[in-house]
Amino acid sequence: MADVATVDSLENVQDGAPEAVYTGSPRNLALGVAFAVAGGSSFMMGMTDVFFSEATAWTFVIWGILFILVGLADMAQTYIVSPNALDIKNAIRFWDRDKTWAWENVYRMDVLVSKPDARLEDAKMQIYHQQPGDVAIGREDRDYLPELAQQVIDHAGLAPQGDANPTDLSHLPRGKATYTWSK
Repeated sequence: MADVATVDSLENVQDGAPEAVYTGSPRNLALGVAFAVAGGSSFMMGMTDVFFSEATAWTFVIWGILFILVGLADMAQTYIVSPNALDIKNAIRFWDRDKTWAWENVYRMDVLVSKPDARLEDAKMQIYHQQPGDVAIGREDRDYLPELAQQVIDHAGLAPQGDANPTDLSHLPRGKATYTWSK
């Protein structure tokens, strides 16, 4: 798939070489660009003589920039699967740029299908992590990718919770559902 990057250019991750590197989910930045252009064009057309119209224009510009940044952050996310851990890296996210989740602390993965006739691209996956002795639970959301889901299940030793969980992750059953794997 297009989400898998090459492993040749990476250094060793943790104590072992990476098995696979998955890039972030593709995003459409058109909404953010449209908001920013609409707000910016209000200034160029002289439509900001009244305070309320200027505040609205600035709101559009700021929301447009935020939509663009969120889309770029999703695209810049990198998931590195190694024998010891799942490394999640994001150069755009200013907080928590690098996360290293040891496989023994990854305790659950959900696959969310929100449409009755959903395709693989419509599903979402959530990976849960908790450090021993810590009450905080970390969760990473991304678009569903069968190869990454299978590697998380295998490395973390997760078992299906329920009879409806698919055994072939490249073909999700029809209908709205949440499929869970946990320890």
